[in-house]
Amino acid sequence: MKRTVLYLFVLLLVSCGQQPQKRSESVNEEQPQTLSESKNEQMEASVENEERILEPISIITMPKITLAEWEKCGELLDEGDESQNLNKYGDLTIFEDMYSGRCSWYCGGEVKSVTASSCLQPVGSFNYNGENAHDFSHESVWATKGKGIGESLTYTFEGKCPRITAVKILNGHVKSEKAWKTNSRVKKLRMYYNDQPYAVLHLQDSRTLQIFDVGTLGYHDDTKPDWTLKFEILEVYPGSGCDDTVISELYFDGIDVH
Repeated sequence: MKRTVLYLFVLLLVSCGQQPQKRSESVNEEQPQTLSESKNEQMEASVENEERILEPISIITMPKITLAEWEKCGELLDEGDESQNLNKYGDLTIFEDMYSGRCSWYCGGEVKSVTASSCLQPVGSFNYNGENAHDFSHESVWATKGKGIGESLTYTFEGKCPRITAVKILNGHVKSEKAWKTNSRVKKLRMYYNDQPYAVLHLQDSRTLQIFDVGTLGYHDDTKPDWTLKFEILEVYPGSGCDDTVISELYFDGIDVH
């Protein structure tokens, strides 16, 4: 009898000792699941808050012809000289955009002003002002003072201006291969719409025209106020001889014109 009572007492003690352990094991099983769910929620929130990165939708190589040669060919074509084959010079979109006067967004669209946060000091008669990035010449440039990280170009438009859907950039000093390699080029350009971060344009390191689809921006409404697009340099491709960073042209395409 005593042995039976003692045996039951020992079983009771063992049973009581195991209960907390089971509770503890239960807590430990649930805890990792809660942490994992929390981490997933944080990662999802992080993805939602990430800045939009835009890659070029089109890349056009500089023509295999000088501006003077292109203009001469154009004159000969106007005179009826059908022997002029311009196809051998590659894609002429860049020269046509800059110099042909062909129909474009600029038939109705207009930039009110272009300002730069800083620019390289003039050398002789050659200046590096921000306006050079929108003068429709691939030979003049905006150049920063030094490496250019944090420097920016700001474009102002009137409220009635036709809306913009694309940004076109001639990255670097594209006048010649030598000038392009010597000077630094933009790698990442943060774009602000009315002073609010909008996207980061990721440019390739090539002597090309790079075109970015930026959605539809602006109002095309003469009751609306002026609005702005700002482009801030975040990262550059280093040049072989100069620290300054160069953009030859930054211009636009859009809608509401035709």
